[in-house]
Amino acid sequence: MAREVTHEAHGPYMIDEDEFDEQGNPAAICQCGLSDNKPYCDGSHAGTTDEEEGKVYKYEDDDDENERHVVREE
Repeated sequence: MAREVTHEAHGPYMIDEDEFDEQGNPAAICQCGLSDNKPYCDGSHAGTTDEEEGKVYKYEDDDDENERHVVREE
């Protein structure tokens, strides 16, 4: 399974020491693209557990609480 994620940033997100301390150790970095707390994981990936292997999904507004669509089958 995979997700299509729309990124609007034009450069890297720099994490400063204060922000890292606020997040706590260890920090988990979002890999699903659905976190509201990017670049950190907020657990949104839990909404992807029923995705089917071989399909690429697009979540409306890159939000796990919105409707999702299959955009491609591999």
